[in-house]
Amino acid sequence: MAGFIPDEIVERIRDECDILDLAGRYVHLKKKGRYYFGLCPFHSERTPSFSVDPEKQIFHCFGCGAGGDIYTLKMNLENLTFAEAVREIANEVGIAIPDQNEAEGDVSHARRKKSKILEALDLAAKFYRYVLQESVYGTKARDYVASRAFSPKVQEEFQLGFAPGSWDSLWRFLTRRGIDEAVLQEAGLVMPRQNGRGSYDRFRQRLMFPIHDTQGRVIGFGGRVIGEGEPKYLNSPETPLFNKSRTLFNLHRARKAIRQKQEVVLFEGYVDVITAWQAGIHHCVASLGTSLTEEQALLIRRNSENVIICFDADSAGEDAALRGLDVLKKQGCSVKVAQMPSNTDPDDYIRQYGGRRFGKTLWRQPFR
Repeated sequence: MAGFIPDEIVERIRDECDILDLAGRYVHLKKKGRYYFGLCPFHSERTPSFSVDPEKQIFHCFGCGAGGDIYTLKMNLENLTFAEAVREIANEVGIAIPDQNEAEGDVSHARRKKSKILEALDLAAKFYRYVLQESVYGTKARDYVASRAFSPKVQEEFQLGFAPGSWDSLWRFLTRRGIDEAVLQEAGLVMPRQNGRGSYDRFRQRLMFPIHDTQGRVIGFGGRVIGEGEPKYLNSPETPLFNKSRTLFNLHRARKAIRQKQEVVLFEGYVDVITAWQAGIHHCVASLGTSLTEEQALLIRRNSENVIICFDADSAGEDAALRGLDVLKKQGCSVKVAQMPSNTDPDDYIRQYGGRRFGKTLWRQPFR
């Protein structure tokens, strides 16, 4: 191998690169059932026998027997070694490969640190969940959730929680369980005090929405303030695991439905997604409250080229929809914009009229 590439990096690249997107650059694929088929690039044929399984992220040709994952595909298509294929794909998805002289001890340290950050985030999600469900501190948040008519099932599915108003309740909970303070800071859960003595919780008095990676692991949070306070929504900061410009809320849950329907519904916020999901609209994601980025648009395009933008029907929402429209079209997506009634948001509309009417009357109109 041309230089040592950590297994952690190899797996991360595999997570970031969708085999449908990679194979689609070389083969015209058509969906048949759960698979995609096209003419094999490795041998001459008239009837498509080259298949891609998007769920397992593998390919197989029933004609010549070729098969494997993204790395095998890249190696065979471009006559590369494994290391060369890894580096090529890493460059395409924007992941840096460590210097080839990096010691294995440093890599092991990086793995342990990532594992500790994931552990801290998972414990934090469970802490917030407990406070919302069981604690007196979660009373107002429970009232808010009830006003949104979120069922117990959907609350559990999305792991909704609550960060109490205390300055250090999460910090105390996690440090007592052996999580180092430096790990908590790297995870974006706490911030150092100005006097240098300890840390305080980043999220306070907020309804908490865990944000997951493509494997369903908690990598960050979004928090909506309950009561007075600014900003209304607050996301985790950039961390070794979380980059909001390259993350879509709910993608790990929605991916199967997106590929079944060959369509993505793009919302602005967490609440819109959860309300839609509860109403049976499962091919929906959100852009974490920021303007849609090129990386997010590419992530959408890897799963489906058909996108429906459904933002709030106010001036800010309309401006964001227009920007998102341009970004998605540049990535080759076919885009529609839902024609929402004036000054209406998707959450209110779906709760008032239901998912069936929402689907029939709004997003089938092409943008003009």
